[in-house]
Amino acid sequence: MATKQLVIAKASHALSSPRKTNLVLKAIVGRPALFAIKQLAVTPKRAAEPIIQLIKQAVGNAVSQFQASPDRLIIDSAFATKGRTLKRAHIGGRGRTKPYERITSHLTLTVRIPAPKVVSAPKPAPVIPTPVEESPSTKAVAKKVVKILPAGRQASKKTK
Repeated sequence: MATKQLVIAKASHALSSPRKTNLVLKAIVGRPALFAIKQLAVTPKRAAEPIIQLIKQAVGNAVSQFQASPDRLIIDSAFATKGRTLKRAHIGGRGRTKPYERITSHLTLTVRIPAPKVVSAPKPAPVIPTPVEESPSTKAVAKKVVKILPAGRQASKKTK
């Protein structure tokens, strides 16, 4: 069996939390790369834009490194992990500050290059045995028919 060819693309410090980004990434795993770009273009999530750039990066890597066709690439895996946390603050009432954190994500996307389909030679036609003349003794044995009964019923002990 041939090994899978995988191309990895990574992006750091995307301005979206990993939990929200993973929701978008799960929707595109297993899909063709170009179809995923079209799907993300109409997704109303903020995390979609960095993911589109990441898919384009992975497609470009696959084309330049392996001379793969962009139409055949499939997204094998995609996930987001926690990046650095940016500490920010809003101005609150009475001159106070209200601190909050902006969590960033590190994105990792793997694109699979499917192996070309190998066309094998057609299988030979099955050999059909020719009928053999039966002797009178085998005809007599063939006349005895065994009854197959449904479950729960027993055959009668009387034989004909």
